[in-house]
Amino acid sequence: RQKQLDRMVAVKVMRVNGAKDPAFAERFTREARALAKLDHENIVSIHDFGQTEGRFFLIMEYVDGANLRQAIRTRSVEPGEALEIVPKICQALQFAHDQGVVHRDIKPENILISRGGRVKIADFGLAKMMGPGERGDTLTQEGMTMGTPRYMAPEQMDNPQEVDHRADIYSLGVVFYELLTGEVPMGRFAPPSQKVEVDVRLDEVVLRSLAREPELRFQNVSEVRTEVETIVRD
Repeated sequence: RQKQLDRMVAVKVMRVNGAKDPAFAERFTREARALAKLDHENIVSIHDFGQTEGRFFLIMEYVDGANLRQAIRTRSVEPGEALEIVPKICQALQFAHDQGVVHRDIKPENILISRGGRVKIADFGLAKMMGPGERGDTLTQEGMTMGTPRYMAPEQMDNPQEVDHRADIYSLGVVFYELLTGEVPMGRFAPPSQKVEVDVRLDEVVLRSLAREPELRFQNVSEVRTEVETIVRD
């Protein structure tokens, strides 16, 4: 509880000890300020940041609800609900991309659903800054794995420091497939419409998002949103 404002918040403490890694302090401050500017209804807000006893921390909006992993495990998300959730994720990601921020760790655990049904993307701890003058540093240490293997774009595995916003589109495709089918697409996998009863047009949206080559995917996440909303309206 943040006593001054009498509200519940979430506190994330970084593992890195700033006293032992001075360069991290500069990166943390610069990027925490950038992330705090991601003011969007579908992105968890950062209220403040700082350090204590050499440990850096973020004070963030507390979302009273569950993440998509929990919903998938309990099979409480129907395909129709997935078509409502995905456009909201797209809105948040497009906003972040427009601000020069690539999330790089989109997965069910990092997508929260409040008790009121609001979708929120959380945990920009692996975010990469793509704006003018940015060096592509992250809040992680050099050499750390940038993402979660089953949700990472192929290029993210090979050269994590060089990925762009299209890596988020691939990860979104994995989440979308999992929301529809309850399974993570791995190796040779069937289109969603062969697993569950959904509009066959969704196959193209999901499979194009999951293209191995970035240039074959949707080039902007807003395109995914447009395709999904068009299918829902028809």
